[in-house]
Formats: sequence, structure tokens, C-alpha cells
Amino acid sequence: MTDAELEATITQLQQQVELMNQALIAMLEGKWVGAPPSAEAYLYALNPWLQGTLKLDPPVVPDGSHDPGR
Repeated sequence: MTDAELEATITQLQQQVELMNQALIAMLEGKWVGAPPSAEAYLYALNPWLQGTLKLDPPVVPDGSHDPGR
């Protein structure tokens, strides 16, 4: 592997890790589905082949609220 190939691979891995981190943050904030910044959107960004295959089931908040800050 050349230096340029190695650098391109490292850059791609760094981008993928950032998308995974953003997906985790979205989940913690209760943003599971829909347009970015949602976990669903970040997963599709990581792997476009997942489009239409995910059936995300967001957790239900006991008081019925969807506000993660409550």
C-alpha cells in the first residue's frame, strides 16, 4: 500500500468514525428517525445500501414526552 493509499484509507476511516459518533449522539438525544441529524440519516450516510431496509423502533418515553431534555 502506498503512502497516498494509506492516507486515503485513514481519512475514510476517520469520516466513518465521525458519522458513527454523530449517530450515537443523535440516539442519546432521542433523534432516531427522519432527516439529519437523526440516527437513521447517519446510518444511511455510512451505508447507502441500508436505504429502505431499516425498521427503527424508537424507544417510548414513560411520560409520553419526546423531549429528551425533560
